[in-house]
Amino acid sequence: MPVKIFISRDLTADSVFTKILAATNCEIHGESLMEFTAVPFAPPPPVDWIFFYSKNAVRFFFTHASGNFAATKFAALGERTAATLQHYVPVVNFTGNGKPPEVANDFRILAQYQRVLFPRARQSRRSVQRQLTEQIEVVDLVVYDNQIRKNINLPEFDILVFTSPLNVRAYFNVCKYKKGQQLVAIGNTTAAALEIPEQVEVCVAEEASELGLARVVKEILARLKSRGDGEIIP
Repeated sequence: MPVKIFISRDLTADSVFTKILAATNCEIHGESLMEFTAVPFAPPPPVDWIFFYSKNAVRFFFTHASGNFAATKFAALGERTAATLQHYVPVVNFTGNGKPPEVANDFRILAQYQRVLFPRARQSRRSVQRQLTEQIEVVDLVVYDNQIRKNINLPEFDILVFTSPLNVRAYFNVCKYKKGQQLVAIGNTTAAALEIPEQVEVCVAEEASELGLARVVKEILARLKSRGDGEIIP
């Protein structure tokens, strides 16, 4: 039987995650467990940089923002956010690797003593701006709300791939951990949100992207196959 994989993200037709795992014996179910709504905001003040944590922040900001950003530089936490940002601006001046501590250190070099706008979700952990409050002038701006969806209905899966702490909470609000399930997290913060027995391993992607997650899942699938021809064995 194929291995059943859940990832807490709505996957597009050209999803890297799906493409990389297409040749494996698995069934992939991609579904975000969050719902997103716009939060009205006033025109932001002039800034040197605008830093985006997510593609949703990009979309909600540019859908509702007014003003001239011709002299503004743009930054993205990771490649996925940068790819979305490219649809709205001519140049993305900084793209991080998706790991907040490393991104903050790299971005500090470029933006030190400058004014930086951070459009974000209401539930955002502000993982980069919190580390830079003494080196830059932070302009904080909530542009959308992210809440756990109601009426979540999911079957059982062999591998669970989580892309945020809120998605972790949403999943385990309605499902219990089953012995033998393999757990994957996009980063350490998401991994820390998993409240499971201590002996259960959580695999963390080296790269906070669909590519990084797919690589981890491929390693898990190879390990499971060597143990039982693809069968999940506790």
